[in-house]
Amino acid sequence: MSSVDRDARIRGSDGGFVLALVVLMLFAISMAGGAGYLVVSAEKRMARFSTQGEEAMALARGGLHRFASEQLGVVVDSVVYAFGGGEARVSARRVAAVDAGTDMYFIRSEGIVVDPLVAGSPARRVVGAYAYHRKRPVPLHAAVVLNVEDFEVYSSTDVTGDDIGGSECPGGTAPSITGAIAREDVQASGSLGGSPPSELWPGGRAQFLSEIGLRWDVLSDPSFPVDFEDVPPDWSSLPSNSFPVLRVNGNLNATPPWSGRGVLIVTGQFDAVPPFIWSGIILAGWVDDRIMGAVDGMLVGGFSTNEPYDAVQTRGPIRYHSCNVSRANASLAYLELIENTLFELD
Repeated sequence: MSSVDRDARIRGSDGGFVLALVVLMLFAISMAGGAGYLVVSAEKRMARFSTQGEEAMALARGGLHRFASEQLGVVVDSVVYAFGGGEARVSARRVAAVDAGTDMYFIRSEGIVVDPLVAGSPARRVVGAYAYHRKRPVPLHAAVVLNVEDFEVYSSTDVTGDDIGGSECPGGTAPSITGAIAREDVQASGSLGGSPPSELWPGGRAQFLSEIGLRWDVLSDPSFPVDFEDVPPDWSSLPSNSFPVLRVNGNLNATPPWSGRGVLIVTGQFDAVPPFIWSGIILAGWVDDRIMGAVDGMLVGGFSTNEPYDAVQTRGPIRYHSCNVSRANASLAYLELIENTLFELD
């Protein structure tokens, strides 16, 4: 064999080796690239799942707190709240009776966030908490409780804490409560009854809010749902045993069309024009210096920081009616989360 042929064969062998080496290197590079892509993709997916898990937890917690804050009256068994790309599924179960006016509930909330790239595999987180159900939150202090210095019962007017609803209530006549409460003085040119007829709360608004114990900031918030807002309902369309919650955002000079039953919340000033009559509970930011109309139940006023009058006089009867108060009070029942009981469920 000539030297030329031998050199050509050697060069051909080297070329095949180089080609194989290049192919092998390209394969290795592609494998490394693919592995790198899988790692990055996996990390990205894990980060997304982690973020969705956090979102699901936020939904679960938010759903639980929203459920507790929106329950007014009877506690519903379950509800679903939609939040953007997810939802919260909340359920409540009564677990114990604490006392005659309070039950304990367990609330479960599941937050769900759906990943559009992984159908059928949503992120889920579940939390639970215990809550008290305050079934009749308005305490029975008096037929009239006002955060004013002086309260006067006008002549020919009746204010009493003696129950006038005995003949209508299933349990008969209830024990008497106080007739009227003010800060410094309660006077009567008319009739004032109860056991005792009057009391004084000299501690002002702080004592008033503490003794009444209602969530006025929640009840007076326009975003808090009530049965009727700013207009009276068509009473003929409601069952006779219905005691709804009505709210007026601002002042109300209640005319006879407003006459009704249940809980009337007036965030501003309450006044009335005869023959207005209310069966149940009236809660007012404050009341006019002369109260007209009639109440068979309870009148409570003075939640607002606005206090335009030092003295208030009633020229209409205000008489404790245990049946009306009990039914209206039940419509105001609410859930109160028990501190330090919220935890994550598996």
